[in-house]
Amino acid sequence: MAYKIELCLNLDCIDKDELLKRINAKSDFVLVDTIGGYQGNRFRIKGARTIPYPEVIDRRKELVTYDEIIIYCRNKPCKASKKIAVGLKMLNIPNVKVYEGGLDEWMENNLQLDEG
Repeated sequence: MAYKIELCLNLDCIDKDELLKRINAKSDFVLVDTIGGYQGNRFRIKGARTIPYPEVIDRRKELVTYDEIIIYCRNKPCKASKKIAVGLKMLNIPNVKVYEGGLDEWMENNLQLDEG
């Protein structure tokens, strides 16, 4: 007989100010933009590495050398960064965090971006 179980995982999240602190302190972290060119997007947070959402899990070896992995997508309602964080946690990759405000919040606050 088939049945379902509930699986609950907590995700660590950071806000814009925490991310800015890490950037300014030049902490050993990688910031992963999961948006890429989706829906014509041309921007990413300055210093972020673009790895499109469907590729992040397969390319995880590129990320594990950092002390911390911070993942973001478009905004709080967007689920891409959260799904990736859950996947990485389930693969026992430590220190994964989500910047929930995402690109929208970053742009609304006129913070530094990279284009392309």
